[in-house]
Amino acid sequence: MPTFLRELIRPAAELPEADVCLVGLPLDFGTVLEGGRAGAVHAPDALRRELRRYHKTYNLEHNVDLSALRIADAGNLALSHPDHAVNHDTIRRRLAELLRQYPQVVVLGGSHDGTYSTVRGLFEATGGQPVGGINLDAHADVKDKPGLISSGTPFGKLLREKVLAGAHFSEIGLHSNLNTKEDIDFLHQQQATIVPLTHMQQDGMPLFMERALHRAASAGAAFVSFDIDGCAEAYAPAVSAPSADGFTPRQAVEAAFLAGRHEAVRLFELVELNPNFDRDNQTARLGATIITAFLTGLAKRLASK
Repeated sequence: MPTFLRELIRPAAELPEADVCLVGLPLDFGTVLEGGRAGAVHAPDALRRELRRYHKTYNLEHNVDLSALRIADAGNLALSHPDHAVNHDTIRRRLAELLRQYPQVVVLGGSHDGTYSTVRGLFEATGGQPVGGINLDAHADVKDKPGLISSGTPFGKLLREKVLAGAHFSEIGLHSNLNTKEDIDFLHQQQATIVPLTHMQQDGMPLFMERALHRAASAGAAFVSFDIDGCAEAYAPAVSAPSADGFTPRQAVEAAFLAGRHEAVRLFELVELNPNFDRDNQTARLGATIITAFLTGLAKRLASK
């Protein structure tokens, strides 16, 4: 029986059918546009290294064996074109292809603007109906900047373009002084659900995550986007926009596990890791732990069928 997670991961060419497919988005231009720190382009490779060398196939907490999971890896998308819009077209097209081929896709990112096109890929792959979703993040990322695809705009663009259904969208973990009133007012206008960080800290992640998953799933297909800069800087120093307060590793793992348990979640993302600022691979290891929690939830769901 396989002992390490790395033994389960195979190139997508060898696994045309699998339970889940990994894909890397080496992208940071959208973060730089917002004044963030460059370096997220290196995130996919850093996350893969930690997934391969750190995690085992047995989860003690949930008594789940992951060894039956078939995990394909589609590699990193080629996103070095000088025209940012061309790179986003590549993301949309390729994600749509992968989501037609595999039941779940896990994105290793990469700046958060990538979500604008991963979710459009989900929208196309599932019949062109507005999707539901969850953003776990310190920032709402709904800025209105016509013609600009940046890390601060993905959910605003998706909501305005009716790709994402506002009533089926939740923002969990937004910080008290990192979002504008205009952005919060816009989310209310869209009928989105907002869970400030303080509320989640008081009442726990499972309560709000389970409600948000139910809300997202009622749209049909859904995504969960986990911005690792939503974690407190003490746990995640290597991010594009660090904050002193934020999710703990326990809260992050709880959210990812619950996402993996839910069949409607076709797309799970870990974004904004910036390995240039890591300490002993601390943040990359946390990112890999979050992804492994999603895979554990998926394995538990599949085992219960």
